[in-house]
Amino acid sequence: MTTVNPGTAGSRTAVSPLIGREARRLARHPVLWLALAVAAAASALDAASAGRNAGYWYGTIFTAVAFFGPIFALFAANLVASGARRGRADEILSVTPTSDTRRTWAVCLGVALLLAATGVIGVGAMALIDALNDIPPQDLMTAGELAQLPLVLAGAGLLGVLAARWLPFAGGVLLTFVPATLGGVGLFNRFDSGIWWMWWTTGQTFEGHAPVPGRPWLHVAYLFGLCACAAVAAVYRHARWTRLALIGAPVVAVTLAVGWLQLS
Repeated sequence: MTTVNPGTAGSRTAVSPLIGREARRLARHPVLWLALAVAAAASALDAASAGRNAGYWYGTIFTAVAFFGPIFALFAANLVASGARRGRADEILSVTPTSDTRRTWAVCLGVALLLAATGVIGVGAMALIDALNDIPPQDLMTAGELAQLPLVLAGAGLLGVLAARWLPFAGGVLLTFVPATLGGVGLFNRFDSGIWWMWWTTGQTFEGHAPVPGRPWLHVAYLFGLCACAAVAAVYRHARWTRLALIGAPVVAVTLAVGWLQLS
């Protein structure tokens, strides 16, 4: 009789099918699709004093991707990442040839890639509207500002995965969402421009307020670093603390350094 070593078999298992499976699970999740429903309802109820022109739809897509999208992506990704636990399938997964670390990497990559691709589609739609119509220059976003949007969505999804790993109980995602939101509101409310740019850096003014200090392309790197921090913390949640520290500490240090530079 041949004995299968889960660790050895897991190392032979291709990660790509696992990533694709997790991405499909997220794409089919009804909570994620609620973002489109809410954005559509908000657009329908909007009086649109200036009319539903190209600039209006340009801004509507931005709002859906940058504000509605991350909230629903956070909860949908958390539900996908915690599906095995909620379905009481942890014991079954523990004897499969794929390691927990490999499964978590698959969840992180599947969630991040799908959401980033969704953000790219939104950015592409905004660019198409700009190409086909004349958007007022003051309403146009630069390439660096648009490049942040896919990472905003991906980061929200990875935060949901992180909550599923570190707070594996009902309501854990709320304990992540509420402090993160309130903390962001409290921090960014110190800026003259208020809380509008909580996770997005721009040079545009908003209702007469000066923009939050920041360089868009450096902010892109900062957002990428935050995504990496969330992924590493989720993957190595159950690993030895030394391993988490050795891998996570440099990532956190580089992310903080880029974050400081982008504000200078």
